Amino acid sequence: MHKKLAISVIVALVLACASITLASASAPPQSAANTDNHGKVQVIQLVARTVREDFLDLDRNQRPSPGDQLVFFDNLFRDSKKVGTDGGACTVTDVSKDLSKETVNCVFTLSLPRGQITVQGLITFNEAAPAPPFFVAITGGTGAYRTAHGEMKVTEVSQTEHPYTLYLIL
Repeated sequence: MHKKLAISVIVALVLACASITLASASAPPQSAANTDNHGKVQVIQLVARTVREDFLDLDRNQRPSPGDQLVFFDNLFRDSKKVGTDGGACTVTDVSKDLSKETVNCVFTLSLPRGQITVQGLITFNEAAPAPPFFVAITGGTGAYRTAHGEMKVTEVSQTEHPYTLYLIL
């Protein structure tokens, strides 16, 4: 359960950064639309495909527990063309007593031709249902993204491929 949830989070994050398609006609999410951005929100669509992931079970108990990590590396795509990579880690911060829910803190970086974008978020997964779309924070960047902030929507399609939509404010 833990590995599936952590993998889903990672794949989703990677996908958001992989298919960089500017779609300025798309409406930003309510939270981005209500800020004082004066129309500066850029919408970027990405697809992430998992290259490698490793689960680090720190206490070796074969169950998710605080401190365990999922480390990942993905290729990022836009219109089936590779446009970059991403990598990071999701650390388990809490697990319900019955193991039906776990909360992870994910931190990762997308590396794109014009710079890098950093993303992080605290996400709670429930094994009983597919992960609904969720948002994580865009926390910064380099190069063309040096003033980046905003949020990224992650939608789980499969364990190895995730579409992302970045609502990027520069």
